[in-house]
Amino acid sequence: MTVKEVFEMEFKIASGFFHHTEFFEGVRALLVDKDKSPKWHYTHVKQIGSKEIDFFFERQETLNLDLYKNL
Repeated sequence: MTVKEVFEMEFKIASGFFHHTEFFEGVRALLVDKDKSPKWHYTHVKQIGSKEIDFFFERQETLNLDLYKNL
């Protein structure tokens, strides 16, 4: 995997957090209601299916890394 591919993957994962309901639940619990009691969709990491994981790695966003080719 090239450095460019790693940065693109990181971008897709990070942008995926803003499109996933668990992120908003964490923000609600910590910053909005401040109850520090998030009501997660899954109670244990082993409950998370491959479809949920693929959501973060198969995103279609693109990252323009024009500066990369100048390195």
